[in-house]
Amino acid sequence: MSNVASQAEAVANKVAALGRTGKAKIIDVTDIEAVNAVAREVSEQFGSVDILVTCAGVMGARKLLIDTTPEEWRTTMEVNLNATFYCIKAFLPGMLARNAGRIITLSSASGKLPAALNGDYAASKHGVIGLTKTLAIELGILEKHGITANAICPGPIDTPMMDAITEHLAPAAKMSREDFRRVAVAKNAQRRVLDPQEVADMVAYLASDQAKGVTGQAMNICGGLVFS
Repeated sequence: MSNVASQAEAVANKVAALGRTGKAKIIDVTDIEAVNAVAREVSEQFGSVDILVTCAGVMGARKLLIDTTPEEWRTTMEVNLNATFYCIKAFLPGMLARNAGRIITLSSASGKLPAALNGDYAASKHGVIGLTKTLAIELGILEKHGITANAICPGPIDTPMMDAITEHLAPAAKMSREDFRRVAVAKNAQRRVLDPQEVADMVAYLASDQAKGVTGQAMNICGGLVFS
């Protein structure tokens, strides 16, 4: 079993331990038919989908744009942006029928603050914010006020992706991995790497009834890396 699969199973087991029904399923979110099939399966088994969180992502080529290949560009866009659209497209109809639901997309501080060697990733994450805000406006036009759509924009978070970015870029910057990470963290006001739980807490808030008036927002969780 892959690491991702085992982590998903662990979450499903925790849900079951709480006396609820939990199910883990691994799919390729860039496969439209697979996404649609999961949407149908979830609807048939659980009756409705109340919360959709789109958080699959890749770090991108981490190259100058002139050195980024079309294949690398397409892969980043397909996973980070297009798959977000595919998931929304698959799960939104049920929410529209009930006029109830929460859609939470994962963008990035890079969706607001682009940097060199980050072009494909930044473009994809800017796109996620634009997609989410557009959806919020359209939900208003459709008078579906029971559905909200918001993006979360994490900064430096202690995840395997950050480790991979450090591993990839530190040698190019002629820095040790420790020094590279220290310089990266120094860019935010709190001078720290954030914990994944801090992102999870924002997801939980946006999914709650307390956030029913919050929509069309791109919420920063970045320790003060971005101020807009």
